[in-house]
Amino acid sequence: MERGIDISNSQQNYDPRQGNNYLLAIGVDRYQHWTPLDNAVKDAKDLIQVLTQQYQFDEEHITTLFDERATEANIYDAIRELKRQITPQDNLLVYYSGHGHYDEDFDEGHWIPVDARTDTEDRFISNSNIIKRINAIDAHHVLLIIDSCFSGSLVVKKRNTSIDEHFRSRRIISSGRLETVSDGAPGQNSPFASGVITYLKRNTKRAVNTTALVQYVKEFIAGKARQTPVDGRIQNSADEGGEFIFHLKVSEEDFWGNVQEKDTVQAYQNYLEYYPTGQYATQAERRLLALKEEDVWRSAKAKDNELAYKNYLQKYAGAGKYLEEAKQRLDALQSKHQERRQLLEELAQKDAEREDIQQQFQQRIKEAEALFSQKKLEQARDLYRESLHYYMEGFAPNYEYIEQQINFCSHGITFLQHFQNGEEAMKQGNYRLAIQYFNEAAKSGDDPKIEDLIRVCRQRLARPAAPAYSSASGLMEEVEDKQRSMAGTVGTSRVARPAQPKSRRWVRWTIGLGAVVVILIGIAVIQEEMAYQDEYTPSPYTEEQGTELLDEGSSSYSETYQEPATAPAGNAEKILGSWRVTDLRSNGVSIRQMGIEYQQSLDLLSYTFTFYNNGTAMLASTVSSEYQNYYLSGNAITIASPYWGNSNGTIEQLDGRSMRITFIMPDGYGGTYPMTIYFQRF
Repeated sequence: MERGIDISNSQQNYDPRQGNNYLLAIGVDRYQHWTPLDNAVKDAKDLIQVLTQQYQFDEEHITTLFDERATEANIYDAIRELKRQITPQDNLLVYYSGHGHYDEDFDEGHWIPVDARTDTEDRFISNSNIIKRINAIDAHHVLLIIDSCFSGSLVVKKRNTSIDEHFRSRRIISSGRLETVSDGAPGQNSPFASGVITYLKRNTKRAVNTTALVQYVKEFIAGKARQTPVDGRIQNSADEGGEFIFHLKVSEEDFWGNVQEKDTVQAYQNYLEYYPTGQYATQAERRLLALKEEDVWRSAKAKDNELAYKNYLQKYAGAGKYLEEAKQRLDALQSKHQERRQLLEELAQKDAEREDIQQQFQQRIKEAEALFSQKKLEQARDLYRESLHYYMEGFAPNYEYIEQQINFCSHGITFLQHFQNGEEAMKQGNYRLAIQYFNEAAKSGDDPKIEDLIRVCRQRLARPAAPAYSSASGLMEEVEDKQRSMAGTVGTSRVARPAQPKSRRWVRWTIGLGAVVVILIGIAVIQEEMAYQDEYTPSPYTEEQGTELLDEGSSSYSETYQEPATAPAGNAEKILGSWRVTDLRSNGVSIRQMGIEYQQSLDLLSYTFTFYNNGTAMLASTVSSEYQNYYLSGNAITIASPYWGNSNGTIEQLDGRSMRITFIMPDGYGGTYPMTIYFQRF
């Protein structure tokens, strides 16, 4: 059988432990005038059971409207009562399971309450009425899970901004697009409800975000039913791109029992992520090592070099299954390399012979590094290995560096990306995200450094009061020292390193409109990404010392700066005078609501712009000022800076007291995003 014939301020102090989770569950099987359904009420009840038993949903905050109680009036009354009870710290989940109807004449979908007739729409509940009432509820998160025909008409597609529950959200998951959806076999759950309930039941993570749930449900339904679940955001709502998070409420003992029952790498990693110093942490770490040993040994045999076997011996010292075999193979490789070194030493008694050997060595290193930078990893690995045949003590780069590069090649690009993303997350103090990246890296590599970094992340999570940046930077310095020691006589490091932390470094770029516009959002993102790549991405070895890295994206003043035309009349007269910057928003999010790395740049909000009638503008702060050019064409404005080139924007508001200009900025990943500057007459 089928079922169906303005952004508000973020809650900076939101704490998920303080608010309550409210649930409104609506399920209708026994319609008065429509074809009965088999599983709508069962679906709703099964979901309630999962949420109350495994997640932080209390029965006292659950409202149910099943069958004869699910009338149009009762549904509206229930939503009204929730509006009175819910506070800005609370969350609301609305689950509807029943018939749906789509009106093609007016392009609108409807919920069908139990008392709705088939010959009139008097008691249909339209999408517009649902949205209006839901938007009136001042909750932190609102999530609608709709299992009915044509439920996709509620969905407005919008890119997810951040998997972060501290930002408010208004999100919808529907069982299908503008299509009929399956009710399932009698006595069972519908395919859509089964996907939702199965995922929540089997989960062993302490917190599940909505994005992960949606992805699972889409994959679960594929092949089971001819319907396509969709998700999106509620239009014209207080949505800030956040996430409704389902938090488990089981005790550590019960959680550990679930983990042992699953007995998988992911389950033990989930436990250690949320209980880094828990009473079963030691057991979890030991079991993780045991489960990973086969993969690590298989990887070591495939690489068949000294570093790979040393990694295995370090991880499983005293308890590994293949310790003896690893030691024998390591001894054989070391003996073989020692014999070759002795032979080379004998051949290199004369300086000329040693120089020839060194040239052979460096030629192969140079070619290998070039291939590595082009991500031709297999060819690079072969040349690195060949270079070891010519290696002698005192050559640069040293032996450990070459073996590390061989391992990087064997790990592949995916390992490097996850490893580098994990290091960056640590530097930002996001240790949970760092652990996820390091675990992904561990799937394709067995570098023992990963285990060390994961261990430190767990320690940091166990000490939440410690300053995030200093903790991460201390560890990064230790990692950098190890990297420098591996580079031998190449130099102090293999790449140019910044002299200051990123969060302080880009404050220097606060001159010019670009300093306010591009630096704050666009350049901050791009520069930090480039700085991170410079600092941690393996780069080709070079013999030359003191070489400066050039920014390939930079251009000269003559290439970027264009003399603008004289400003036309209209807006040109309104804009004249001095304006003070009062706010800057990226995708509607104010700088005041951004991460801590932006907080020290709040002084940018004290900048003033003075526009003159000769097409020039002056940007001034308490420490500096700069003249720029500008020109207007209707509502379009271009501001030209000799430092940043042209910045193109649209004047969205301009009157005697306030002005708002939106610029379309590059995000550093091939896309764009809106960035809005708010001004007040000075």
